[in-house]
Amino acid sequence: MRTVVTGGAGFIGSHLVKELLRNGYYVTVLDDFSTGDMDNLEPHPNLMIEVLDIAVDELPTIPFDTLFHLAAPVSVPESLEVPMKYWNGISVASRRVMEWAYSMGAKSMVAASTAAVYGDSTNVPLKESHRPEPMSPYADFKLEMEHMMSSYNKPEFKCTALRFFNVFGEGQRSTGGYRSAVPIFLQQYESYQPITVTGDGKQTRDWIYVGDVVNALIKSSRAGFKPVMPIYNVGSGIETQVIEVAEALGGEHIHIEKREEPLRSVADITKITNELNWKPETNLLSWIKSIK
Repeated sequence: MRTVVTGGAGFIGSHLVKELLRNGYYVTVLDDFSTGDMDNLEPHPNLMIEVLDIAVDELPTIPFDTLFHLAAPVSVPESLEVPMKYWNGISVASRRVMEWAYSMGAKSMVAASTAAVYGDSTNVPLKESHRPEPMSPYADFKLEMEHMMSSYNKPEFKCTALRFFNVFGEGQRSTGGYRSAVPIFLQQYESYQPITVTGDGKQTRDWIYVGDVVNALIKSSRAGFKPVMPIYNVGSGIETQVIEVAEALGGEHIHIEKREEPLRSVADITKITNELNWKPETNLLSWIKSIK
């Protein structure tokens, strides 16, 4: 099986590449390394790396079966400041790689979408059937990507979108677009600094382990065609307060000014569990205890 992974040098992408190679796939990574790191990809005879910007550069003429589309700028605050960067990096890039994959004879595409399309809805747990209420250009353009994919979905080119919740795991940076509470807290804990909690820390998130995300990506690629393009939540289904994460690490923690953000977020994962027989295996708080 031949696959292409856009953004394959990034946090999630590099974990996916390693698992695909472990399972005997031939993998081509397309990455401009604006946020990805070559150190994330170990040399392998079945791995080819193309350094390019999928939004503007010429895409290679190669045969492959499945496209995993993970490349995108990922900072919600930055998208509010420079929305055109996000339109180009998400909407334009997604359309280009979709058209390219189809022209290369690929049979399927699985793309990373985001729970940010739900906005700050407190109607939790969040279901795929809930009306999207994106509140940033980042979320807007991810939703636009889903709509484009739906128009391409057909028996000879099946498409699937996965709405990732808060992904965590090994190799995640505490800076950059993928920074989130978990790597920031870990960095502070390991450097003996106070853990900074915004507000009272009672806001909740749904943290999902990167290995479970990779499993969802691969299972989605192997699923059969559905006339209505599948969209799946990829979360743990567990609502965890930010303060619980800080307390799991221990040590001193301080509270800083609360920023505007959703108060509650947790995925309903019934659909992906029933249709793909997928379920998360790694719990955030247990993972933190295992690495302390």
